[in-house]
Amino acid sequence: MMNSFEGVNVEDLTHCPQDNFASGIKTKVYYAPTSYFDKIDLPTLKNTYDDFVSIAKNGIEFRGGGWNSIDILIGENELKQTLSGSLQRKKSKTELEFLILGFRTKVLGFIEAHKNTPMIFVVVDAVGNNWVIGNLRNRAFMDNADVSTQKKYEDNSGAVVKISANSAIFYFGNQQSWIDEGVFTREFTFEFNQEFT
Repeated sequence: MMNSFEGVNVEDLTHCPQDNFASGIKTKVYYAPTSYFDKIDLPTLKNTYDDFVSIAKNGIEFRGGGWNSIDILIGENELKQTLSGSLQRKKSKTELEFLILGFRTKVLGFIEAHKNTPMIFVVVDAVGNNWVIGNLRNRAFMDNADVSTQKKYEDNSGAVVKISANSAIFYFGNQQSWIDEGVFTREFTFEFNQEFT
């Protein structure tokens, strides 16, 4: 019988007190339709736990277009990975929920245009790590979008959007330079106070 850990280095999961584990994500979500991509190389070398979920620096290439961005409201967003399925048949599922501020035509139009579009998303967490949601095998889709004017003046009107992909979250480095190196196109922005950018 084959050892289920064959080829995998079974490691300790230690914690360094100097590491920063701040919660939340930054105030932008990056996205592109899957048709924009030439390749997204998923990990094949799986000797360490990091290897299972890390995409190489040159592992994502565009055939056309590039990343677009969405400004999201700070403190209202969450990225999570869950397991689903029966015992010994578990699969990873990634969910991203974010709030786009404002009940406006651009927000409603974005949802209407992309409610069924297969996409790839990247979010940057509070400590600067880039996380990829979706890939060319298991694309990310808009699972839900609730747009509301809200009832009270102090409430945040806008869209709560939930994205899901039937795959693990993938790590894509801890710098934002990949956005500035010729693959970033335009911003899907909203004009709200500087404190949110």
